[in-house]
Amino acid sequence: MAGKAAQPESAGTIERTLRAIRCVAEKGEFSLKEFAEEVGIPTSTAYRLLQSLGDVNFVEKSTYGSYSIGRELYRLSSLVVHDIEYEAMARPLLQRLADRFQETCAFALYLPKEKVYTIVELINSVHQLQFVVQRYTHRPMVWGAIGRSMLPFLPEEDVQAAIERQGPAPEPNMPPITREDLRNEAEAIMREGCFVANSPNVWGNNNTAAPVFNSKGQVFGSIGVTIPSVRFDHTMQGELSAAIVQAAKDMSAALGFRERQTRAQVG
Repeated sequence: MAGKAAQPESAGTIERTLRAIRCVAEKGEFSLKEFAEEVGIPTSTAYRLLQSLGDVNFVEKSTYGSYSIGRELYRLSSLVVHDIEYEAMARPLLQRLADRFQETCAFALYLPKEKVYTIVELINSVHQLQFVVQRYTHRPMVWGAIGRSMLPFLPEEDVQAAIERQGPAPEPNMPPITREDLRNEAEAIMREGCFVANSPNVWGNNNTAAPVFNSKGQVFGSIGVTIPSVRFDHTMQGELSAAIVQAAKDMSAALGFRERQTRAQVG
C-alpha cells in the first residue's frame, strides 16, 4: 500500500524535474526567482532543485548569483543534435504537403558561412511536367521564395552579402534585387509567415515558402512548394500558403523553437 501511495508523489517529482531541465535549456541564463516562477515551485524548493542539478553539472552558478546551462547538459545536448538527421525530420512534413497538393516540395538549410541555402530533402511532383530540383547545390538567397522567406530574419551583414552574391537572374529581363526591394517585402513576409514568388513567364513557376527556426530563434532553413505556372490556380494560394506555414511551424517546433523568439532583421 505504501508503494502505491508513493507513486503520485514520485510522478510529480519527475514531472517537476523535467520542467526544470526544460527551463534551463530554454532560458540559458536565469535567476533563482525566474527559475521558480517558470517551473511553478516555491523559491526554497527551486533552490534545492538547482543544487541537485548542479551536483550533476546540469546547471552552473556564476559569481554574480545567476544560473546557466551546465557542461554536462551541453554535452548531452550535443550528442542529440549530432545524431539528428534533418532530412528525416522534414520528410513527413513534406509528404503531408505532397499528398495534399501533388506538387514538388522541398526543405532547404541556410548556410550562414556561405550566405546561401541548399536543398537537402525533396519530394517530386506526381505530374509529368514538374520543376526539376537538384539537392545539395548552393543557391543564391535572393532568387526564389525559399531564400526570400528567410531574409527578413537574418542579420544585416547576411542580407547585404546575399545581395552582393545574387549572381545572374534566373529568367530574362529580371532586374537585380536591391536592398529596397527586400525592405519593402519584409513586412508582408512577417505578416503572412511566407513569401510567394510568381514567375512572369508562362513556362515559369509559382513558389511559396516559409522560414524554419531553431531553438535559439535563428533562421535554420525553409520549406517550400513549387508549381508550374501553367498548372497553378491562383484561388488556391491562401490554402497553399497556410499549409506551408504550418509545416514550417511544425518543423521549427521539432527543433525546439518558440514563436516569441523571432523578430524581423530587415528594416
